[in-house]
Amino acid sequence: MKVVHVIYGLNQGGAEAMLEKLVLTGRRMNPEIEQVVINLGKPGVVGKRMADFGVSVTSLGVDSLLGSFRRLPALTRRLRTDRATTVVQTWLWHADLVAGLCARAAGNRRIVWNLRNSMPRHAATKLTSRAVARLCGWLSCRVPARIICNSSAALRAHLAIGYCARKCIVIPNGFDVRRFDGSSSKRREVRACWGARPDDTLVGMVARVDALKDHATFIRAAARVAASAPRARFILVGDGVTRDGAIRERLAETGMTEQFILEARRDDVQRVMSALDVFCLASLSEGFPNVVGEAMACATPTVATDVGDIRDIIGDDRLVAPSRDPEGLANCINYVLGLGEGARRALGLRQRLEIETRFNVENVWARYRDLYGSI
Repeated sequence: MKVVHVIYGLNQGGAEAMLEKLVLTGRRMNPEIEQVVINLGKPGVVGKRMADFGVSVTSLGVDSLLGSFRRLPALTRRLRTDRATTVVQTWLWHADLVAGLCARAAGNRRIVWNLRNSMPRHAATKLTSRAVARLCGWLSCRVPARIICNSSAALRAHLAIGYCARKCIVIPNGFDVRRFDGSSSKRREVRACWGARPDDTLVGMVARVDALKDHATFIRAAARVAASAPRARFILVGDGVTRDGAIRERLAETGMTEQFILEARRDDVQRVMSALDVFCLASLSEGFPNVVGEAMACATPTVATDVGDIRDIIGDDRLVAPSRDPEGLANCINYVLGLGEGARRALGLRQRLEIETRFNVENVWARYRDLYGSI
């Protein structure tokens, strides 16, 4: 079997991270299955990492949806391989549409789409993306053989706009817990870089600047936490965090500027997680956020808003708050801080075990592999 993965870009992101984990795990577990990656966009950090591991990664340099249609002939030629043994696995709406049509034009019917967004008709989603999602819904009975959703929330959202139910299956994100050891040396090193004192309690959120990540609610929740936990400090890490004027304005409004540390995107997420006492995600919408699984895999006690499959992933209502509810989110954080150091450590270990048991990347790869073999 050969699997050709097609994605629109390979910069850091949830889908890109899952693609990388899936390919590398598959190479380790089933080296007889050839896996190659076609990136419709320009080379990115994830593509470079995969190439460094010996994965064949080809970037076509497309910079717009219109540009991707101009490359249809070239992509079709690349997908015109042995149709009996090649599976074309596409990632996200744009690649599902473009590469799905190209694979069909090349005579391949072993096409698998991958859906990872739970808001295909939400006003915050770009109009062009919503249009592509609806077009894919209309084509879903004809183009793909199967459709993978990374969460039940993503499945429900896409069925609501017409995706073919009989072709859909939920396969969640997977994590290699061996990469997330939460070591004490990493913890001390990162905390020292942030200037944190040994008795400081660090509460952090790792997310790019995006309206859907709702940094404002996290900041307002932090103000409530700080009122009862004077040794608490708060960390924001993510693309755009250090440049965003709105974040600084909200910090000034709440009087929290001195309690916050802002840092740009980092590739060593496990080191960040190991330095935190509590991880928090305040999103307005998610499917299965990788960052929650990564925090739990690091045994960092994790709280989040009740979006996507969060409630099922975390599995404890005391750690889940309604979205846009700073007081509710603060209550979740305060509950964890009130446990004491030993109980917090035990909570983190239980959450790590949950990831290892239910969302182990090797088991997830096995489900993808078996699906590929069944079509």
